[in-house]
Amino acid sequence: MFKKGDNVVLILKPNGNLEMKKEKTNFWDEVSKMSAKEKRLQIEDLGYDPLEQRSKGRERIED
Repeated sequence: MFKKGDNVVLILKPNGNLEMKKEKTNFWDEVSKMSAKEKRLQIEDLGYDPLEQRSKGRERIED
């Protein structure tokens, strides 16, 4: 279900139809804008706190 303010991605299918999906948010981009409650809910949803994870040194970095 979409709501006002959602970011979406449009995908052009080979048959010419468009598919619309909700854009997945990136925890790292959003964390500075989150309230404490939103952050807690996101961490509960993920099952861990990304801010407390140590890097392994070989993570994939997207351009």
